[in-house]
Amino acid sequence: MRIAFIGSGAIGSLFGGLLKKSGADVLLIGRQNHVEAIKKNGLFISGIDEFNVRINASSNPLDARGSDILVITTKAYDTRKALEDIIPILNDNTKVMSLQNGAGNIEEISKLVDKQNIIGAVTSMGAFLENPGRVQFRGKGTTLIGAISEENKNAKEIVRIFDSAGIKAELTNDIKGEIWSKVIINSAINNLASILDGENGILLDENLIEIVKEITTEGKTILQKEGIDISDDIFEKTVDVIKNTSKNINSTLSDLRKGKRTEIDYISGKIIELGDKLNMPSPYNKALFTMIKYKENKLIQKS
Repeated sequence: MRIAFIGSGAIGSLFGGLLKKSGADVLLIGRQNHVEAIKKNGLFISGIDEFNVRINASSNPLDARGSDILVITTKAYDTRKALEDIIPILNDNTKVMSLQNGAGNIEEISKLVDKQNIIGAVTSMGAFLENPGRVQFRGKGTTLIGAISEENKNAKEIVRIFDSAGIKAELTNDIKGEIWSKVIINSAINNLASILDGENGILLDENLIEIVKEITTEGKTILQKEGIDISDDIFEKTVDVIKNTSKNINSTLSDLRKGKRTEIDYISGKIIELGDKLNMPSPYNKALFTMIKYKENKLIQKS
């Protein structure tokens, strides 16, 4: 099985590197400077696991032609463009998997890909791109994988492949609920740690963890009202993720430090949007959203 990661930044490169290390056939599609560094010196992974691996990489999405699975790991706001780039190489047997932050990615993919060929995935693995060709592996976690259609039987095989590469993976029959649960977790960790400009572990402070609890409770209340299954222990799960990724610089903070657009519109923005639709208040998410947007706009203006 050939696996291509489309939009290989931190997470795509980490997963690709771990899979290649285990002997899988992997291709990374990423930005030119990242690809050039990988071609010249290999992909360096450091942190929890440290190794260098020679892995195929390209900046041309069409080079992923013939892949069995195309894993989308772009930012949520780039999902549409990523799909348009790979449309020429899709066929009836190609599976497309979203391994992304935020809500709305599956719906965007469904506009151009048959549901029977779509797989969803969420991960609590922590990583950030230190420099082109170098990824910091800062947090171990579980990757949940599930098919969008019952006709798709490939999710189980992907779980097996990931597990064999040391990526703890589990099959889920409710990937939609898991995606929204990740959105709630990110709405607490990413936004709050980014505002405080620190590693995720900063949130374990006894005062800050109470704010985390309020944020996750707010998201859970709104999502459950919409009829989406969110477990009652979502706060406890969020604390576990904070502990497992305590040394990680989350993707929102990493984007802010680079003066780049964040995915806040697809995290807190989606919770706020749903709350407004249901006529339910979301003061915590609105406050975080406003502060992140302020920082984002200021930093983008400077860059």
